[in-house]
Amino acid sequence: MNRYDRQERVKVIGKAGQQKLTAATVLIAGVGALGSYTASQLLRAGVKHLILIDPDVVSTTNLQRQALFTEHDVADELFKVDAAKTHLLAIDHTAIIDVYPEPLSQSHLTDLKFDLVLDCLDNFRTRDLLNKVALKQQFDYIFASCAGTFGSVMAISPTNHPCLNCLYPNLDELKQTDCDLIGVNTALIPLVSGLQVSLALHYLVDKISVNFGQLITIDNWQLTFQNFKIKKDSYCPICGQQNWTMPTEQSSDQVTMLCGTQTYSVRMSRSPRLIQLNQWLTDQEISYRQFKSFSTFHWQGYSVSLFKTGKLLLYGVPTLNEAISIYQNLKRAMQSAIIQEATSR
Repeated sequence: MNRYDRQERVKVIGKAGQQKLTAATVLIAGVGALGSYTASQLLRAGVKHLILIDPDVVSTTNLQRQALFTEHDVADELFKVDAAKTHLLAIDHTAIIDVYPEPLSQSHLTDLKFDLVLDCLDNFRTRDLLNKVALKQQFDYIFASCAGTFGSVMAISPTNHPCLNCLYPNLDELKQTDCDLIGVNTALIPLVSGLQVSLALHYLVDKISVNFGQLITIDNWQLTFQNFKIKKDSYCPICGQQNWTMPTEQSSDQVTMLCGTQTYSVRMSRSPRLIQLNQWLTDQEISYRQFKSFSTFHWQGYSVSLFKTGKLLLYGVPTLNEAISIYQNLKRAMQSAIIQEATSR
């Protein structure tokens, strides 16, 4: 039995369209509410290669709206991308799921190979980065967002069509409110995700006929849909004037919150190589898990990941002050490993 028989019967897709879906690679930026739904739908639709990028771990508050995850994922303190990969492979064991348990960066968007990016992010600071890299690298992406009972979706091709800044001329102001905690209605997520996946499938099957710049909005409490045609702004500072620079890395040893989460990020001014870190953890009798580009362990009751780039993430910390204190204590404790690394160089 052909798994995709019912979809191939859809005239606008057919067997030729299904083959395009099977051959496609889609990068999903953010594997929370929207990203988890979107990944599942794309896989079920026949997209065989997904790239999942998200730095966060599964928490109890995620289960209200992130349908791919379970209480077992929470108890095991799994990264969202790892939990998603396990559940997705249970749907289709032949799929290729590449996972990056780290914040979306410019290198992801320039070094990885993909046919389309889906913006399932929860903050405009990272969306600004995605928009600028898409313009620079000339690739397309599909924007989607949810807040309260209101959702938005738009296909963006910033080179020849409206960019994100054309849609939101007040983008700099929106970036200032990234960390404001806004609730979201459970039923809104699959509606917005369905629209985003619909656009993604349309793009992968027949890119030429995609209506770039059409903003679709939905209020799932009033049950209203609206369509707006967004025009490309010739005076847009991003895609019109292009008098901008890429966002810079955060200052060394500055602890910042990854918005929408209880995860904190810091770039260490001096950090040990992973081999030195792992030796220090072994000497301290602290259990750890080693991955290709980072190691993760527990410190003062919280999960910590240190990447080979020197970026450190703290998960589930209630406040910024507590995160700063934990980081400072950890850095002091790791001093021997840092010194050992410095002398080995």
